[in-house]
Amino acid sequence: MSTLHKQAMEAVLKAAEMDILGTLEDQGIKDRYSEEGDQAAMDVAILHGYRVFMRICEANGITADAELFVEMAGELADDIAQDGGSEE
Repeated sequence: MSTLHKQAMEAVLKAAEMDILGTLEDQGIKDRYSEEGDQAAMDVAILHGYRVFMRICEANGITADAELFVEMAGELADDIAQDGGSEE
């Protein structure tokens, strides 16, 4: 991963962290490491992934929607599971 990509990833992670904290507060979740806290973090991660997907598609003139995101994310998850590793 290039330095630029690492910097971009760090910026996205910082934004997600702020969104997670806001979501926990909005939902009144006190224990960040509870099941509800975990769910809030996953919801934010998925939402950030969707936003990035849509922005990339728009920037490249590609028509995309939530259903396409779900389909492609599912296929990627299946591929990663078959490989037995994590995608980085």
